[in-house]
Amino acid sequence: MSLVLRADEVLDSLARDAYLASINAVIVFTSQDGLSSGLYRFTNIDTDMRMYNLPLQFHFDPLTEKSNLFFILDMGYSDSYSDREIPLDEELLHKGNRMQTYVGGIGLGIRYKATEHSSLQIGGEFLYSRVGVTTRSGDGLSDEDIKNFFSSDFNDNYSYKLLAEYIYHRKIAKHKIYARVNYKLYQTLSEIRVGDIIEDVVGDIFSLSSQTSVASATLSYETSPLYSYKEMSFTLEPFVKGNYIWGDLATVAKINGYGTLGLSAYWNTPEKSVYIYRYFIEPSISKGYGLEGVNLSLGFSLDF
Repeated sequence: MSLVLRADEVLDSLARDAYLASINAVIVFTSQDGLSSGLYRFTNIDTDMRMYNLPLQFHFDPLTEKSNLFFILDMGYSDSYSDREIPLDEELLHKGNRMQTYVGGIGLGIRYKATEHSSLQIGGEFLYSRVGVTTRSGDGLSDEDIKNFFSSDFNDNYSYKLLAEYIYHRKIAKHKIYARVNYKLYQTLSEIRVGDIIEDVVGDIFSLSSQTSVASATLSYETSPLYSYKEMSFTLEPFVKGNYIWGDLATVAKINGYGTLGLSAYWNTPEKSVYIYRYFIEPSISKGYGLEGVNLSLGFSLDF
């Protein structure tokens, strides 16, 4: 049986920044490419996090010759737990306890094809989350974890994410070279007021800072087909990614940057089946001051 602490006790017991950082962390440590399962360790604060994420990005028909709208959908789950006893007022967050976070998001953006080899994407996403503290029942996702989402003792939160990404691509000697630079801002709200949200968003854009901010740069190349069967083919895409974090997440987790090294394996299917044009598996490792992580993405790319 899972012991659940009331939401108001969570807010009273846990530092507000740590609480918001947990919500932002499940958003930050996800991708927009496929179903992600990751294990992360924040070494400076003796805390572990496991995460699952299911994202989707849908591109609409072109608005103009160089632009189109795209739709974003995200679902995520994480739990965080510490290797040590943490004093909180007169209580202790015991080693057997964990903070669970459930997140669902929906958003919209626009992509502009600046040149033949580059494009720019900007957009925003509204996210709903539920957070609570329970006893730790195991290392895998269980039925009990799903039931906890519906618990009246969990606390509701509303967040938004702003994003901007520049992509450069070019084909050299049958290899596809990619360079991506993106910037994302995350903010969790205590209540929803349209006027305040608009004011916050404008302030975030002009100040380039929020509760949590992340800047990333990625360099990768996709090989020419290594194996072909009829019109289908197998390709590999090694990549390296640098990430810089500041704001609540950086303060609470005591990290400010980390690198990711990974390899994507694609099975390309030009003969589309329900709009799927390739399947992929993507193992990667992340490491930096205060962070160690392993991630495995499984999924498919869509083309509508």
